[in-house]
Amino acid sequence: MGTGAQANSGIIARMTPHGLAPIAAASLAPGETAFGPAMPDHRVHPGVGAGGVRLGMSEGQVLRVLGRPDERHMVQGATGRLVHLLWTGIAVTRWAGAGGRVVGIAITDRGIRLEDGTGVGTPRMQVRRRFPRALTDPSCDALTIAGDGAGTPITTLAFGPGGRVAELRIGREIA
Repeated sequence: MGTGAQANSGIIARMTPHGLAPIAAASLAPGETAFGPAMPDHRVHPGVGAGGVRLGMSEGQVLRVLGRPDERHMVQGATGRLVHLLWTGIAVTRWAGAGGRVVGIAITDRGIRLEDGTGVGTPRMQVRRRFPRALTDPSCDALTIAGDGAGTPITTLAFGPGGRVAELRIGREIA
């Protein structure tokens, strides 16, 4: 898998000091995950998740949504050891070790989009009009939605050659 694996290396992640509260799976209503209602498969929810995967899910929960990954890699990131799970069009990053939770999701699939239709292939000017307050980082040609300090959820739209969205990333801001 080319683009997802290469683009995923820039996912931003940081675990909060309080961690995640465990929720008994048996107490969940049908159609829900331990982190809220299951999401439609072809939607990006800024700061929450995409493609049916949410930040904070376990690897087992991700596998139930997406099936077996095409590739699986262990890497040393700036904030610790991470596991990259790669499928065509979506890459998921979780903390390594038992109980490691999803800290980043990268989307390169043109069919997984924001509610307004913004996604891979959307021109930069259209994205700027849609998110006028978003932070722009010219050093990496990206635009970041939300994020108000370390540990807060963010969504980044990275632009490729030609000024169109090449990847959407959902993760947490690093201080």
